[in-house]
Amino acid sequence: MERLISKIKDTILLGFGVIAIGLFILVILPTIPFFLIYSHFSNKQFEKNYKLFLERMNGTCFFCYNSRKSSVEFAREVIVPELDSSVVVVFVDGKKVDFGTDSQYVSKMLYSVKERKGFPYLLKVEDAQVIDTSVNNQFYSIMIGRKPIAPLLDRINAFFNSTPPVLPN
Repeated sequence: MERLISKIKDTILLGFGVIAIGLFILVILPTIPFFLIYSHFSNKQFEKNYKLFLERMNGTCFFCYNSRKSSVEFAREVIVPELDSSVVVVFVDGKKVDFGTDSQYVSKMLYSVKERKGFPYLLKVEDAQVIDTSVNNQFYSIMIGRKPIAPLLDRINAFFNSTPPVLPN
């Protein structure tokens, strides 16, 4: 009797498994191509909008610093007030970029930084291209060593005021 009950349970479980697989094949599987197509066109639209953002922001310089407890006050109270008024200051809190409706584009700019040496990052948009550098080492050296900030500010200003090298076609 116990063997019969065990076989019935096994058959019922097998039936539920077959039904679950059938539902997956009939319902879930056909929707995957639609999600892939949507994702593809969504990414294309984002890239198009990102390019328009870069064109709109041509010539803009960004000073990007993050929420690291040891440096946020130094960046906010010592460095930022010394920056040229045309420099756009971007605060990054964890993974959240604070830049209004264009936050996703600034986030992409930061995600695309070529040499990840740490915040703060200097970014500038030239000819719809992002040029970036990190001032992390000098920033922390000055902050920790209580050294004059003039060399760091000179470096920041030199980066923002330099013209990119012309690359051969």
